Amino acid sequence: MVNSPTARTLTATATTTATVTVTAPAPGPSPSGSGSGEDGAAKPSSPAPLPSGAVPLTDLSPIRGGDAFHIQSVTMGAKSYEHAMALTYPCDSTSIEYSINERYRSLTFTVGLDDNGTAELIKVMVYGDDRVRKTVGTDINRPQTVTVDMTGVVKLRISSTGECDNSGIVLALADATLHS
Repeated sequence: MVNSPTARTLTATATTTATVTVTAPAPGPSPSGSGSGEDGAAKPSSPAPLPSGAVPLTDLSPIRGGDAFHIQSVTMGAKSYEHAMALTYPCDSTSIEYSINERYRSLTFTVGLDDNGTAELIKVMVYGDDRVRKTVGTDINRPQTVTVDMTGVVKLRISSTGECDNSGIVLALADATLHS
C-alpha cells in the first residue's frame, strides 16, 4: 500500500456465471420394453379414457356379461331399430355390466319385445352401483322410452328376469345412450 495524500482505495468485485444443461429421458417404457419400473415390478397400464357427450352403450366394452346380449335388427311397436341390444330367450336371468366411472348423468333407451317374437312379461332392471335405479316391465308392440339418472354411478348393470321357458321371446334395448 502506498502512503500518499492522493492515493485512493479501490475495491474490485468479480462475478462468475455458470450455465448447466441437463437432458432427461422422455417418459415411456423402459429400454427393455417390459413396462417395468426401476424396482423391476410391472407397472399397470391405464384403461382408455371413456368418451364423453352422447355415447351409444354399444360403443363401450362391457366388463361382465358381454355375451348375454347381441346386436340385431328388431321391430318394436311397428318401428324398426337396426342396432338394438337383444336377448333371445329361453335363458337364465342375465345381466350386462359396464364401468362408467361417474362420467355420465343419464342413460336413455327404448325397451320392449320384438313384435315378431312371443309375448311374455319380462322385467328389465337398471342398477347403478348395485342399487336399483329403474325397473321396467316390457310388453309386445308397446316399447317404452326410458331415462335413468346415472349421476355419480361407477358401475352400470342392466338385468332382465322373466319366464325363460318360452322360446321365441326377444327382449330389445334400442338406442341405448349414455349422456355426460
